Amino acid sequence: MSNFSPLSPSAFKRFIIGGLLEFGPILIFLVSFHFLHIYKATFILMIATIIFTILTYRAQKRLPYVGLYVALITILFGYMTLAHRQPKFIQIRDTMYDLTLALTLLVGFMINIPFLRLAFHEVLPMTRRAWSKLTYVWIAFFIIAAGANEYVRRTMSLEGWFNFKIIMIVTTIIFGFTTVFFFYEKENHK
Repeated sequence: MSNFSPLSPSAFKRFIIGGLLEFGPILIFLVSFHFLHIYKATFILMIATIIFTILTYRAQKRLPYVGLYVALITILFGYMTLAHRQPKFIQIRDTMYDLTLALTLLVGFMINIPFLRLAFHEVLPMTRRAWSKLTYVWIAFFIIAAGANEYVRRTMSLEGWFNFKIIMIVTTIIFGFTTVFFFYEKENHK
């Protein structure tokens, strides 16, 4: 474990806002699912994802590539869910999301483009070595999350999957903070 330096107040504020923008649509989906039917909750997720992608663009003043990708697959799988009246499509969305993120990070390693660093370095400046370590553990996390989602989707009820979704959000947040804590290496500016 390296010397962990807390984020500056402005970086912490950007980190929190980024987290809310990232998890906002899915939290709205979970609340909607609790009170409404899966199809209405899916439609709300689609609208919320578009709105939050626009808000992310305005907050970051740059194209949010991950946000655009999330919006694309959410609209695609949400549309299939609504058009075919099959909840499995919105459930498969999570598997596709996790697998494509793992694959993207892996390809980034192969072509020497540190995608995690490109996405988050402004909020959390760290050494290239720290970003490499984080990338390895996130690749593993995304692969495990995809496998777990598929297992739960195929073996449990929609309500069971919904409860799993809540657990995965909490797990992702805890995993994110834990990995940053253990792998953080302050970037030296010379």
